[in-house]
Amino acid sequence: MEILELNDPEKVARLLERYIQSAHLNFLFGSGASMPAIQLAGNVEQEIDQHLAASEHDEANKKALMFIEELEYQHGFLPAGYSEGDDTDITLKNYLHFLGSIDRILFERKNILLPRQANVFTTNYDEFFEVAASLLPSLVLNDGFNRRIGNSGFEYAPELFFDRVYRSGTVYQHQSEIPSVNLVKVHGSISWKRKADEKIMLGEPEKIQLTAIQKDNPQEVRDALAKRAVILPNMRKFESTLLDRVYFDLLRLYTNAMEMENALLFVFGFSFADEHILDITRRALRNPTAKVVVFAFSQNGAADLEAKFSAYRNVLIIKPTDDQQIDFPALNSLFDMIGAIPEAIHD
Repeated sequence: MEILELNDPEKVARLLERYIQSAHLNFLFGSGASMPAIQLAGNVEQEIDQHLAASEHDEANKKALMFIEELEYQHGFLPAGYSEGDDTDITLKNYLHFLGSIDRILFERKNILLPRQANVFTTNYDEFFEVAASLLPSLVLNDGFNRRIGNSGFEYAPELFFDRVYRSGTVYQHQSEIPSVNLVKVHGSISWKRKADEKIMLGEPEKIQLTAIQKDNPQEVRDALAKRAVILPNMRKFESTLLDRVYFDLLRLYTNAMEMENALLFVFGFSFADEHILDITRRALRNPTAKVVVFAFSQNGAADLEAKFSAYRNVLIIKPTDDQQIDFPALNSLFDMIGAIPEAIHD
């Protein structure tokens, strides 16, 4: 394991650029990426786990529903129902900036043997990635839903992931690959709907929330959760064969991506508190050509990550200096430098 302090951003950016030019590009985003608009999910998950440990299942369900409803409420401000400079505006612009950088990096990629494609895995349920991508017409976002079938809604179809998109010239039929991002939401999304026929469809986040009195009724809470196709870590207990199957399918996509030759994973806003993803990542690090680069938000976060990955030589932890934090703007600044630093000062 290597540890690199972010005291020379240009040096770090040059290092990351060397990795990117020769690797299959993957990202793992956690709840820290959606700050400040959305509170860290980790605190909510811990509270839910405490209720479950005490066999307080109704309280766990109630806490989960309140968290999901907060995300749905937040979504109501997207894409334009917010004020300039408020938390939603700041968070959306962070995502838009990031996707713009990935679009540019993929377009300018020098290695023609690698796809102009990146995989973004996220445990977040919010819609910031989808909304940001809709504001960036040059980038193709593949969210795993089939938009070519009927008018009854878009059905979840994981086999569509990793399709590549090409544009042909009108005269010579020269083909060029369009930059694309596969968005894999491993815990589901507030826009996913669970149907009675055991299908997951894409829809609008729920707009009607339960009242405080309704939330005191355990059955109403269970019914409300049953409409949503989301899986909270350690709570795959919404006891659904359908969701279990989807969850493991999505984790398998993550496993397969990490087992490819020269797989590169950037991790941001994610502490690896999710034991399933931590175990999969550790197993994937047996691939000697894989590389994991984790951005630690704080010095304390870096120490926790060091303890989790101390036995793995192909992990790089980038941590802030004493007076820094590696937040989303800091991450975006690093990716802005990739490909933009003059060749004369490259190592």
